[in-house]
Amino acid sequence: MKKSIILCGAVLLMAASCTTITKTSTTANVPQSLLSATVADLSVANERVTTRLEPSKAIQRGGMANIKRAAEAQALEEYARKTGKTADLLLEPEYVIEQRRNFIGTKVKSITVSGRPASYTGFHSLNDSVWCNRIFRSGYKDNVKHGNSGILKGLFGK
Repeated sequence: MKKSIILCGAVLLMAASCTTITKTSTTANVPQSLLSATVADLSVANERVTTRLEPSKAIQRGGMANIKRAAEAQALEEYARKTGKTADLLLEPEYVIEQRRNFIGTKVKSITVSGRPASYTGFHSLNDSVWCNRIFRSGYKDNVKHGNSGILKGLFGK
């Protein structure tokens, strides 16, 4: 009798401790436009740098964007080696991509990139008098849709 009571108590205790709690949460999509009044000055080299890269399998696994970044990095390293100056980015990059087609897909045989090396010389904020100027800000358009929201959304027009 005592064994069956203890056994039943143990089974009930184990069954009660195995409950699953599921919690979900959602976030509201709040459209915001990010506007920064910080600008950077660039020092751009006059000459273009050109380099050719035959990407390895590891580089190719990252896709075409990874291959392009690797070619740009090699071009910037080559520029630093030739001139002794470092560059942060490659402006106006032009890519010539040689691909080989096989029965599975395409494989990049080589990529040649050409562009102007540039480096950041300083970051500064815009003067408030410039930023508040309507002519300066006329080209800025934010993506936030104003109005037409709430319970009656979409019932009237557009």
